[in-house]
Amino acid sequence: MYELSALLLTVVTATALCCSARYLGPNILPPLLAGSVVTSIFISEKLGDIHLPGLGIISISGSILIYSSTFLLTDVMSELYGKKFAHAAVVGTALCYPIVLLATQFSIHWEPSQLYTNQLPFESVMSFAGRVTVASLLSYMVSQTFDVWAFHRIKVRTGEAKLWLRNNGSTVASQLLDTAIFYGIAFFGIIPTAQLIQLIFATYILKIVIALIDTPFVYFVIRFVRRGQHGPPTARRP
Repeated sequence: MYELSALLLTVVTATALCCSARYLGPNILPPLLAGSVVTSIFISEKLGDIHLPGLGIISISGSILIYSSTFLLTDVMSELYGKKFAHAAVVGTALCYPIVLLATQFSIHWEPSQLYTNQLPFESVMSFAGRVTVASLLSYMVSQTFDVWAFHRIKVRTGEAKLWLRNNGSTVASQLLDTAIFYGIAFFGIIPTAQLIQLIFATYILKIVIALIDTPFVYFVIRFVRRGQHGPPTARRP
């Protein structure tokens, strides 16, 4: 119950923040994407147990709580502001990775103050963050670039109709790429291969469930923002 509540709360929060584009404009969305991705790097080492019917208790990275919402963000940007805008947001977020990687590695090797007594725990977390940053960068660029491309490829074929199809179709395919690349690099050699394969499979299944859950939220955001863009003149301030 806790895990489901946490996932739903994350999706609801991402939805509410996306809705702010109605008032703050489209440029508020790329920073939300970047912040979500960077946050996922630092919580990805945490593995928590979740019960999946038919699979039993499976360990899942904590990053799934927020990283899955990034596909909601890119789909919203793609639908509202076009392929070029969404792709620029993806690339802009990718440029955050070198900063994260350098900052974490420099902070590890900075001689700690005598007042600081948590150097070893800090090194343990931040050293893993360096590997995760590389894994996340590769998986992010491949999956998000594919997601934007697939979203618009489906839109070309279906027109403005069937938003649910391009939202879920692009996400289901791109999440498979993201999950396999990220976990394959980040956790290979750290956990047994059999458990790694199980982790990839279980995470992907859970991401598909999240993608289905966030579909009505994507519809809500797009309709909410578009009403602000095309509302009646009397509803707008001069």
